[in-house]
Amino acid sequence: MSLRPSLLWSADSSASKPTSRDQLNPIFINPFSLRRCLAQNQDLFDQIGRRPTTRNCDPKSAGMMFDGRPIERSIQAAQRVLVGLVVLLALAAPTLAEDTDDCGGAAAGSQRIAACTRIIEDGARSPKSRANAYHNRAIAWADSGDNDLAMVDYYNAIALDPNDTDAYNERGLLWLDKGENDSAISDFDRAIELDPEKAMAIYNRGLAWAHKGHDTRAIADYSHAIELDPKYLEAYNNRGFVFNRMGEFDRAIADFDETISLNPQHPYAYNNRAISWGAKGDAERAVADYSQAITLDPTYVNPYGSRGIYYFYGRDPAKAQADLATAAALAPDNAYYAIWADLAEQRNSGVSNLREATSKLDMTKWPAPLVRMFLGEQTPESALAEADDPVPSRNRGNVCEADFYAAEFHQLKGHPDKALRLYRLAVRDCPRDFIEYVAASKALRALGVTP
Repeated sequence: MSLRPSLLWSADSSASKPTSRDQLNPIFINPFSLRRCLAQNQDLFDQIGRRPTTRNCDPKSAGMMFDGRPIERSIQAAQRVLVGLVVLLALAAPTLAEDTDDCGGAAAGSQRIAACTRIIEDGARSPKSRANAYHNRAIAWADSGDNDLAMVDYYNAIALDPNDTDAYNERGLLWLDKGENDSAISDFDRAIELDPEKAMAIYNRGLAWAHKGHDTRAIADYSHAIELDPKYLEAYNNRGFVFNRMGEFDRAIADFDETISLNPQHPYAYNNRAISWGAKGDAERAVADYSQAITLDPTYVNPYGSRGIYYFYGRDPAKAQADLATAAALAPDNAYYAIWADLAEQRNSGVSNLREATSKLDMTKWPAPLVRMFLGEQTPESALAEADDPVPSRNRGNVCEADFYAAEFHQLKGHPDKALRLYRLAVRDCPRDFIEYVAASKALRALGVTP
């Protein structure tokens, strides 16, 4: 369960690794998938200056729009939708000026799509006008949650206007949403070639590099975006994300400090800085920042989970149970929260409700073997055997988690010697931005052992 920071997003942000732990630690968020989440969770959003910010939403909980179909099939789907739409358009005949205004953003949703479609279908319109209509309709499709149709329209817009910088930048975001990082980078490269000072595209390319695990390149792009826009708080925040991943915690704290100076009321920055403090072993500052994040946004799930784990090892079972139960309630489909809430409940009252929680968990993927281990349906050894993943970074994380939660399992069963060995393995092998690393270190200290 990674202790990675939550990422601010801009009208141009996106992407990190997709795992089952993402609900606890949101991955880079693409606004196109986020808009769909926004429609489902309107009360979870606010604004930061000229760039919006999310709290508890990520592409996995919102649902990815792309399913891997080739563009040709998307085009076929678009054609079927547009045939029906053209029939509806025949029933109305707004003026050309009205269509231009509505397509340009004066209208929203279906009204904007209809206006843009009339312009696209109007043979008297110039190629530039039609290109703009495709571009604007792509934005409308994305706003409505249909990224397939948006992608098709971006292709058409670029075909008519190969110098549309924004179209390349926005299509790159759709590629990120699809997980096609190289295609995204190609589009961002083209946008930057057309406008070398376009901070959004440079920032977005940094997101794509970070998504691919190319931290040095991500840092370079974030830094360049900051040079162009010294108040680009998302770039500071996400550069801090990468510094945390690299173990550069002091540099991460400096970036989160800057994010807070730009917006002192935003909870993400406090949550993220808490992660850095925790990795440096400063539990007091970590808990203080988690608490501030919760004060600023009582619906923000991450700091409840992390603060609860600090309380868990701080011998405050009632506070631990309260925080972890809140986290599990805010994110009932997150297996890690379910496990932690159950551990706290068992420690505090001796009661387990983990089996009931499984009705809302995806028991077909990691960390389901760990849930089954605590339910007595798998041995720790068999859970560890299922930790293997072909992606080295995910494999390392899974093995770390298997060792740590097996240690907790043995501790719960009264086998401290077995637990001690596994806690030591977790401290040795876990990435330092994983909560399991922090928790294993605290567990060893509670046992009177120096990590």
